[in-house]
Amino acid sequence: MNKTTSIEYLESLESADAEGELESPDTDENPEQLALIADAPRVRSIKSRQLTSKQQAFIAAKISGMSNSAAYREAYPSDGSSDRVIAANAYRLTRHPLIAPVLERAWEETIENLTEDVAATKRYVLKNLLALSKTAKQEGSRLKALELMGKAVGVFTPATDIIPVAPTADQLKRELSGHLKLLKRDA
Repeated sequence: MNKTTSIEYLESLESADAEGELESPDTDENPEQLALIADAPRVRSIKSRQLTSKQQAFIAAKISGMSNSAAYREAYPSDGSSDRVIAANAYRLTRHPLIAPVLERAWEETIENLTEDVAATKRYVLKNLLALSKTAKQEGSRLKALELMGKAVGVFTPATDIIPVAPTADQLKRELSGHLKLLKRDA
C-alpha cells in the first residue's frame, strides 16, 4: 500500500471536486442522517498482549495467598534485587493493566466462597493471622495478631466462677456418718 502525502491528498480532493465526483452534503439534512450515511472509521488493529509465564506465576502465587513480595520472588527467582526494589516491583505488577483485573476477579471469587462457608472463613482468618504473627515487622502487629487468634479460639474468655453443685441428701448422710465414725474412734 502506497502512502499518500498530504499535498497529493489535497490535490486529489480538488480534482475530484472539479470533476463533480464529490457530493457536498446538503446543509439542510439532519446531522444524524449524515452520520448514518458516513463510512465507519477505520479501527487500528491493536495486537492483544497476553500474560507472560512469569506474570502467570505471579498471579498464581498471589491467588494462593502469598504476599506481593513473596509472590514476586516466586515468579522471578533470579531477581537478586533488594527487598525494597522487590516490594516496589511487586506492587507495580499488581497494578499492571493485564494482571490487576485477573487478581480482582480471583479476589471476588475468594470473597464469595468465604462468605458462603463460615468454617472456611475462620480457617482463612486464622491462617492469615498466624502468618502475620510470624512475619510482621513490628512487634505490636505480631502481638495484635496473636491476641486476635487467642480471642478467636477462646483463650482470653474470662473464667467464670465454678459454682459447686449442691450435694444430694444421700451424699450428706454418707459424709456425716463418716465424720461420726471418726469422732467415735477418737473418743
